[in-house]
Formats: sequence, C-alpha cells, structure tokens
Amino acid sequence: MIHKSTNGRILLISDRVSAISDLGDYVPVVIILTAWTPERASVLFWEALINYLLSKGAMYIACIGTFSELLHDEIDEFVEQNGLLHIVTTFHANDTMEEAVDFCVYGTDLNDQGRNCILAVLDEQCEQDKDVKTLLSKA
Repeated sequence: MIHKSTNGRILLISDRVSAISDLGDYVPVVIILTAWTPERASVLFWEALINYLLSKGAMYIACIGTFSELLHDEIDEFVEQNGLLHIVTTFHANDTMEEAVDFCVYGTDLNDQGRNCILAVLDEQCEQDKDVKTLLSKA
C-alpha cells in the first residue's frame, strides 16, 4: 500500500515477503521494522531484507515494538560488523505506537528528493502491526 503523509512523504506499507517487489522504483531511505515477538527481534529473521534495503539506499532503521531494543542492538552489531557506520538505528520500545509512528514520519530525514520513501515492513496477522498500519495511514 502506498500512502502520501500529511507532510508529503511517501509511505510504503508492505510485508517481509513482498517488500522487495513492492518497492518498485522507490528508494527506501527510512525503514520501520516491528518486533512484537522474540522471533521478529532476531537479525536472522530480517537479514536478507536488511541487506537488500541497505544496498538500495536505506539510511535509517527504526525498530518498533516490545522487543525493539533487542532487534535494534542486533542490527547495530550487524551494521558495525559490515562497516556500515553511516546507518542510523533507533528503537521505540517505551514509546506509544503513536509516538513511534510520528517520529518515523515527521522526525527522520528523507532528503525529500525524488523517489525516496519510508518503508514499513509489517505482518498482517499481527494485531499491533495492524494498529501501526492504521496510524501510518492517518499520518
């Protein structure tokens, strides 16, 4: 799903399986990953997608959810091991969903050029991700 936020940013909402094909010509500068379960808090769960997105220009990875600090720490270790020290990561375990979404949409830098977008990778089966999707759709 593609949505334009109130500040003019392009938001692409997808799932882990479809994210790469859904991107099309968009450049995923800001990535939102959710970690509501321990499984989704592992970099191994996300590694192939993260590698692809970083190769396409991702500069910022925001982790949202109960286990987002753990995911954030694993991603930090991953980017450091791969010499990608320019990648910014944050976690939002203690923020409300509204605060986390607002930060990602309004508080990150997209350089707002061309086809840059915010990519949220959500799980349609997860109730919390459904709530994040609703908030992103209203942003």
